[in-house]
Amino acid sequence: MFRLKKHTAQEGFSGSAFETALTYCQRNETLHQLNNDQFAVELGGHSVFVRRANNDAWLEADSSFQIDQTNSASADVYSQIAKMQFDHMTLILDRHEGKGVVRFSQLMRYQGQPEKHIFNMLSAFDYFLNRSEERNYPTRDFLFFCDGKKFTNATDALLFYFKTVRRCRIVDRERGYVAFDVGGATIVVSLITLPHEFILRCAFSDFEKLIQKDKNALTPHYFAAAYRKPPLHTASYCFENGISELAISGTLTAGTEARPIFTATLSALYQVLLDSTERIKMNPDLLTGKQQLHSEEESIQQAKKYEGDKTGGVEFLSDA
Repeated sequence: MFRLKKHTAQEGFSGSAFETALTYCQRNETLHQLNNDQFAVELGGHSVFVRRANNDAWLEADSSFQIDQTNSASADVYSQIAKMQFDHMTLILDRHEGKGVVRFSQLMRYQGQPEKHIFNMLSAFDYFLNRSEERNYPTRDFLFFCDGKKFTNATDALLFYFKTVRRCRIVDRERGYVAFDVGGATIVVSLITLPHEFILRCAFSDFEKLIQKDKNALTPHYFAAAYRKPPLHTASYCFENGISELAISGTLTAGTEARPIFTATLSALYQVLLDSTERIKMNPDLLTGKQQLHSEEESIQQAKKYEGDKTGGVEFLSDA
């Protein structure tokens, strides 16, 4: 009697993201271990630094890249990076000390196959730094679960999570995204083509009125550090039209039960949104142009004041 193979979710990964990445890269890559909390992987002439995160459930790495300096105006450089950002949402683009910085920060806990998550991180860096597509994610591995239901596309699983598991109301639906009301915030699920990746975005127009009054009102530092605070799991930018956007990406591997990954990833995004909103409330002159930040470091230090305990936290997300 022929029986269909029963697929079930694997036990989720609960170990150290850093130690697992180190072991994987020692076997498969050329690397240099710098210390107990950092090592460098060589990718086509570029060094990717993998670091032990404050929360070792997250896999974190970064590398530097060249940015177009033909126009030396700082605002133009920040704008250039902001425009590049959403073509490469698996990675987070930034500028630090005059260089472009590209970072990877994704939740590795709960993955069914954590080594595939590391592979995807290296694939993303290889594509961005070297335009190499040699590290293709194997299509046979696209089978994940959400609340016990099978999926072969991470975005479909995320839509199911919002609609069926969290029972969030759809507030907008366009060709490229579906927007949900999540605890009073509009969270957008981007409809992307890569079946193992998902993207959550949140936009709000806090600087829009300011930029309409004065095109020069936004200092360049807003483009890179409008809401920055550690840990930096989200990309956060204020665009030329005054719209601020927060975004976070994730990856699912074969056998993964995605529900806890979606909940934790959404929680990280929502916490930055709360901290950002609190920062604006405590500094209303940012919205009028009366208060200007004169350096990127000044913006970062100001953003660090908001660490969640001042904004009410995101405990309501933990029940899903």
